[in-house]
Amino acid sequence: MQLEKKCPIFPLGIVVFPGNIQSLQIFEPRYLKMVKECLSSDSGFVITLQNPNIDSFKDKGTYVKVIDFNNLPNGLLGITVKAINRVEIKSIETDANNLNFGDVMPISDPIVDDQSLLAKFPDLINILNQLVSHPKVKELPIDIDFSSADSVSYHLGGLIPLATPDKQLLLDAFDAGQRLNILSRLVAEMTGNVDKS
Repeated sequence: MQLEKKCPIFPLGIVVFPGNIQSLQIFEPRYLKMVKECLSSDSGFVITLQNPNIDSFKDKGTYVKVIDFNNLPNGLLGITVKAINRVEIKSIETDANNLNFGDVMPISDPIVDDQSLLAKFPDLINILNQLVSHPKVKELPIDIDFSSADSVSYHLGGLIPLATPDKQLLLDAFDAGQRLNILSRLVAEMTGNVDKS
């Protein structure tokens, strides 16, 4: 994955995963300008989780590209982005418009034995299968590769209702195996099927 070395950084209260789709409403002039420049240069930006109560953000985020935009009835710019790749944000600079730019490096997911890894989590595969048959999910332009542990873990993490810190934990995970283990624990907690032994 070839990324621009310097990318605009958009700190938000959300986490997005590679392959997932996210809708945003843009209203701040600095981010309107960022979106315009990204569209005109066919480039993207990085969404990263803003740290609560302080003016900083996580050093890992997701590189996204705008795939659709429109003017919303409330007068704001609506954009839809597709998350492309996890990235690590290195040095940060702030321009005259108070927009952050960072040197970003793609984070490659380690190769795993997809078939044997996915075989350990049939319940998670079943949940994802049920989710993708939901009418609202069917409308999303997502492409889930059920033979890829990365694709399954990223899409499941994006589609089930998780607390933002849990989503960041998934984004920070080393590989698909770690993500699937975290997802399995979180789903068990949600459904009350926690092993108390």
